[in-house]
Amino acid sequence: MKEYIQKVAVTLLVILAFVFVPLFFYSIFPHFTPFIIAFLFALLLEPFNLWMVKKLKISWPIAVNISYFLFFGGVILLTYFLSTKLIREVLELMKYIQRNIPEIQTWFSDVFQQIHEFTLFLPPEMGMQIEQIYTNFMQQLSNLNLLSSLGAYTFNLTAAIPNFFIVMIIFFISLYMMSLDLKKIKSKFFSFFKDTSKPKVEVVLSDLRNATVGFLQAQVILSTITYLVSLSGLLILGVRYAMALALLIVIVDILPILGTGSVLVPWGLFSMALGDIFLGVGLIVLFLLITVLRRIIEPKILGVRIGLNALTTLICIWVGFKAMGIAGVFLFPLLLILYKALIKAKVIQFRVKI
Repeated sequence: MKEYIQKVAVTLLVILAFVFVPLFFYSIFPHFTPFIIAFLFALLLEPFNLWMVKKLKISWPIAVNISYFLFFGGVILLTYFLSTKLIREVLELMKYIQRNIPEIQTWFSDVFQQIHEFTLFLPPEMGMQIEQIYTNFMQQLSNLNLLSSLGAYTFNLTAAIPNFFIVMIIFFISLYMMSLDLKKIKSKFFSFFKDTSKPKVEVVLSDLRNATVGFLQAQVILSTITYLVSLSGLLILGVRYAMALALLIVIVDILPILGTGSVLVPWGLFSMALGDIFLGVGLIVLFLLITVLRRIIEPKILGVRIGLNALTTLICIWVGFKAMGIAGVFLFPLLLILYKALIKAKVIQFRVKI
């Protein structure tokens, strides 16, 4: 009986931890952002460091220096790419949209004329609401000035640059120091547990790290595949600013529920309505190709990398997004991974008996 009560108590504590730990991290995350992210990247770089120590027969500090400067160089190259080619394409795309706003207004006006004929069969109140929505939308579209908005955004971004650089300096220094002292940090952490509990903690942390790394790798792989397929399709269709638009598709695809269809399908229908059948059909085909490809590879990648099926992951991402925003997209799947690791380590053993 005593053992049963102890198991129930442990299970209840774990459940409470699952409720309050996310809230705790969500509240303190903004204040410790560079240190938390640095620690996560130190864990991500650890397997590579261990591999170099084992295969290249070098010391831990040398391995840390190699991985650190490779990572630093990769960040510099990515920053250079984003600040040159991609930003230039985004600016050109915004100018293109600004120039074609009259054509967009004309298209929406034609569409509304068709909708207006349908609203004649609706109750007067509903028809007035639809007309009011259309009027407000067209007014906002006519007042839209992307370049002016970009100027204001650029000013705010410039004002935030000093703070950003301070955060990045702290991040890189923290990453280097944590990578060097990772073994000491782990040893200090394990010192809080009894010898009998350490094997369970090691199992949980090992599974959590492997699944966390796998989750991040899976997202990077899926986003990279989506970007490459989108970029290839847009280039074949002769779309201008293909790199910027492919990145937009990937960003929308990462957000829960939306997916690539939120960009490609309306764009394809809009193109066909303007008479560009080739582009419109091509965009719809590209959407179908990306969707089928992801449905084939996503379950395999997620299953192999983190041991979760696609539906479970989608539910976690959606619930996390609704509860905590973007942070919840990453935090809730990690909580599920932690839960599975605790069951595997037999920390949670409570079962319902009917």
